[in-house]
Amino acid sequence: MGRDPQYLAFMRGRLAADAGGPRSLAEARRAHAADLARSPRVPVGAVEDVRVRGAEGTLRARLYRPAGAPPGGPLLVYFHGGGWVLGDVESYDPVVRALVAASGVAWLSVDYRRPPRHRFPAPLDDAVAAVRWAVRRASALGLDAGRVGVAGDSAGGQLAAAAAGLLRGAGPERPVVQVLLYPALDLRAGPPPLPDPDPDGLGSAGGSADAALRMYLGDADRSRPEVSPLLDPDPGTLPPAVIATAEFDRLRPQAERHAARLRAAGVPVTVVRGGGLDHGFLGWGSFARRPAEAIAEIGAAVRDALP
Repeated sequence: MGRDPQYLAFMRGRLAADAGGPRSLAEARRAHAADLARSPRVPVGAVEDVRVRGAEGTLRARLYRPAGAPPGGPLLVYFHGGGWVLGDVESYDPVVRALVAASGVAWLSVDYRRPPRHRFPAPLDDAVAAVRWAVRRASALGLDAGRVGVAGDSAGGQLAAAAAGLLRGAGPERPVVQVLLYPALDLRAGPPPLPDPDPDGLGSAGGSADAALRMYLGDADRSRPEVSPLLDPDPGTLPPAVIATAEFDRLRPQAERHAARLRAAGVPVTVVRGGGLDHGFLGWGSFARRPAEAIAEIGAAVRDALP
């Protein structure tokens, strides 16, 4: 369908500003943070920095509460994107604020350990530990321990989906919903190009993942469901899902196949189709109408999916 004119102008300007040659990991992290810092920080009810128990020590985290929310509401434990190696709680602050404002529920953004220093399964171990911590501490935080879900975008979507799989039989620690936002779900190889050419000549996102995958996985078996949740052998036991895609994202076919497998297995699934959008749109709702609409749709889908 192509991108609408306002959004297309934004994307062309963004790509021109980001033009440059290869970067070191430190430079890539700074550039990624600078890109996210362009997004305004949408007001929410309250923001509190907290410490969460991870798999091997405490982790930095940030708890966001929506404006006007009564006590005892649900909580989503969120893991940021950035190809597992980029991003942190501070840089993803604009993204989480947008999601909190759209959904009207509390989100806990967690700084999991990152490769290359901490390879698989360390980030996933932290994600599982953070969900368990959130369930145990929810009541003390004024939230509902029986309505804790898991969420993530891109690489964080992979962590959220894998954590949901590992926690599916964990009784009260089982997530009530998994919110997967343009997630990476099949890590056997970098995502191939989309079959149809980009009508606007911008190129599809999500294709340069090989280096990040090597840093994250090392020599791990990429067909394990903890690595590639799309290959989960028992999808019918997974929690209900909200899955958001972007039309021009190379990761989109993975998300669509995952949604189809869950539905075929009897799992409730809501798919928010980001028509005319690209990977990473969660940070762009203040710049163009189309991403703002998609973020609002995600928020409504989250509200509807929570018990």
